[in-house]
Amino acid sequence: MNIETAKNLFIERGILHKETTLLEKPTVVGYEKKFKWSWMATQLNTFVVVSDYQDEPITTSILKAHLAETYQYATIYYKGWPRGLQAGIAILSVLISSQVDQGAKDYCLQLASGKKWAGFCIPVVYDTHKGKFYYFQKKPMWGRIYFPYFRNMIRALETSK
Repeated sequence: MNIETAKNLFIERGILHKETTLLEKPTVVGYEKKFKWSWMATQLNTFVVVSDYQDEPITTSILKAHLAETYQYATIYYKGWPRGLQAGIAILSVLISSQVDQGAKDYCLQLASGKKWAGFCIPVVYDTHKGKFYYFQKKPMWGRIYFPYFRNMIRALETSK
């Protein structure tokens, strides 16, 4: 998986996307707005932010900085109903690198980033050296209804060509 395959996935799924840079790294951002009755009649605005760190080591501090930057990006570009009134944002913050330390992997697996006001920041890392994604393993109580959607999006990235 790389930036190009993420972009191709967005095109294939009809997801709006934009190439940019975040924290001086090449990035592609996918944006999808969905309303579902099964989400208790809420509208979720999802930003899938994929940044390529190449061979730069990914640590927990780099992951946290990326999460903060992607959250800021999403709040600037958010278009939709007022947040909190049956509407929210979700950010899947995906970092790609050949060097991912265990602390960053654990941070993703434990979904340590927490929740935001009417929103979620989901940390994901892809270790190109091992060819493996690291992301949440359990659905938290808060926002539980959205996590199958998040997992499906991440799995689509995992299998994208």
